[in-house]
Amino acid sequence: MGLFNGYLKPGPGVDKDEPKKKGFFLYIDIIWQKMGKLVAANSLYSLTSLLWIAALYMFFGYLFIRTGIVDNVTENIRQAEGLTAEQAAQLGGNVVVMLQIFFSVGVFVLWGSGPSSAAYAYINRCFTRGEPVWVASDGKDKFLENFKQGMLVVLIDAVILVFGVNAMHFYYSFYTSTGNVIWLLPSYIMVVVFVLYTMMHSYIYQIMVTFECSLGAIYKNALLLSIAKLPGNILTTAISCGFLYAIFMVINLNPLFAAIIVLVFGLCFTRYVTDFYAARVIEKTILTNMKKKEEKKPVIEYLDEDENEPEVGEE
Repeated sequence: MGLFNGYLKPGPGVDKDEPKKKGFFLYIDIIWQKMGKLVAANSLYSLTSLLWIAALYMFFGYLFIRTGIVDNVTENIRQAEGLTAEQAAQLGGNVVVMLQIFFSVGVFVLWGSGPSSAAYAYINRCFTRGEPVWVASDGKDKFLENFKQGMLVVLIDAVILVFGVNAMHFYYSFYTSTGNVIWLLPSYIMVVVFVLYTMMHSYIYQIMVTFECSLGAIYKNALLLSIAKLPGNILTTAISCGFLYAIFMVINLNPLFAAIIVLVFGLCFTRYVTDFYAARVIEKTILTNMKKKEEKKPVIEYLDEDENEPEVGEE
C-alpha cells in the first residue's frame, strides 16, 4: 500500500466560514483540489474492475464477429484503400480491436462494475459533500458492505446488455431484409431504453451507498430521479460520452494507451461528472426532505402525547 499511503488520511474538508461554491464551479474546484486523490480512487476502481472490463471486451469481440461487423469493416477498408485481402484483414483487425476497447471501457464508465462502483460512488459522494474520506480503507469497507447488491446489479447489467443488443440487431436485420421501416421503431425504442438505463446508473450506486433499501427500491428511485431530472441527466451523460469519445479520438493510434488514460485520469471527467450531479440531486431532494420530516417529528410526537393525556378533572 506504499503507493497510496498519502491517500490513507482524510482531507481537510471545507471551512464552515468559506462561501460554498455551486454547480460547475464546485465541480472544477473539487477536481483542482482533489486531483491526486481522484487519480488514486480512479486507479483502485479500475484495477478492481479489470475482470468486468475483460468480460465486456470478449463480449463485444464475439458480438462483432457474430453480426458480421468484422467482415464489413475489412471489406470497406479493402475497397477504400485498395489493399490486398491480407493487408485489409490486418488493418480491419486493428480497427475492430479499437472498437472492442472503446465499447468495453465505455460500458464500464457509464454503467459501472458492481461492488467496485459502490465503493467509487461513496468516495465521489464524500468529495462532492466536502466530507473526509480514506480512499483505500473506506473504499474497501463500502466494497464489502455493498458486495451482494453490487453483484446483482452487474448481473442485471450483463443480462440487459446481451438481450438488448441482440434484440436491436434482430429488429435491424428485419429492416434490412424486408425494407419495412416499421422494424426500425422497436430498435429506436431499445435505444431510448438503453439511454435511460445508462442515466440510472449514477443514481443506482449513489442510492446504494446512501440508504439502506432493497434492490427494487434502488432501481425504482433511480428511474424516478432519472426522469425527474432528465435535462441535467442528459447533459451530464452527454459530457461523459463526449470526453470518452474525445480521448479515444485524440489517441486513436493506440487504443490501449487511450484506455489507460481514461481509466486513470479520464474518470474525473467521465464518471465523476455523473456521480457529482447525482449526489447533489439526492442531497437536495431526498435528504433535504428527510431532514425536514425529522425536524417536525418531535412536535408531532408531543402533540400525540397531549391528545392521549386525560383532561383536567378526569381520573
